[in-house]
Amino acid sequence: MEDETKTHSLDLTRRRIDRTQFNLPCLVIVAGPSLGEKFPLTQERIIIGRHREAEIWINDESISRKHAEVISKENRLFLRDLGSKNGTYSNDRKIVEIELKDGDLIRIGDATLKFLGPNNVEQFYLDALSERAKRDSLTGLFNKQTFHTCLERIFVRCRDLGEPLSVAMIDLDWFKRINDQWGHPAGDFVLKEFSNLIKPGIRPTDLLARWGGEEFGLILPHTTVKEAAIAAERIRSRVAGHPFLFEENRLPVTISIGLAERTEGDTKMEPLIARADKALYQAKQEGRNRTCCLS
Repeated sequence: MEDETKTHSLDLTRRRIDRTQFNLPCLVIVAGPSLGEKFPLTQERIIIGRHREAEIWINDESISRKHAEVISKENRLFLRDLGSKNGTYSNDRKIVEIELKDGDLIRIGDATLKFLGPNNVEQFYLDALSERAKRDSLTGLFNKQTFHTCLERIFVRCRDLGEPLSVAMIDLDWFKRINDQWGHPAGDFVLKEFSNLIKPGIRPTDLLARWGGEEFGLILPHTTVKEAAIAAERIRSRVAGHPFLFEENRLPVTISIGLAERTEGDTKMEPLIARADKALYQAKQEGRNRTCCLS
């Protein structure tokens, strides 16, 4: 019987894994706070801790401010404990100083990091898992968990440095009506179209995430609420003027935006988010398709 298995040539250039993106040693958080974060080890001395100036910053109370360090000596990497309260462990053994080996599991407080040497293709796998975990599958934007993780880090830095920080909560107006009248495929189309429409206008320092349903969050570091209001109005007017065409139907799409700025009294990020939510509610109450601010 004739073998019907088909043969084909492989485009080796296209299919070959690009090892250049893995040619640096790194630490990847594989369990605990900041799961999935990857830290290339490119400096001679790298501090790990919850101090805001630590190169590997993990904001968790189980981790000392300056917990441990990675030192480069003659093209070899060493991990050294810095007198931390809860100790530093390598492969479940408490250490003072060790040379790092490919695949070592490092436990620092409640965080577990994996050391991956240069050219370890496991970096490709972990990068893919990390990226998938951070993203919303429909829009490709960051998800709510990533929003919280990043805002926590940015909030602490802006608070400690006395820099401004604003947050915007964005909601698609009358979204349920779109789903009810044109169906959920139309709703999905609006969510994706909205995301693609405003992504190009987001600064590299900002972070846009899908908060859930038809609600989105935007983090604006180093930005006062007055400056954020200008950016928010630009987004709002762009959406209001865009033709959302679904199956030859122009859908009525507008957005409401609530803005808030970090205050000196904010010790944590939750009150900032709550004020942005309150401002969003105010925008809805005042008629929608508008921006409201609370400092």
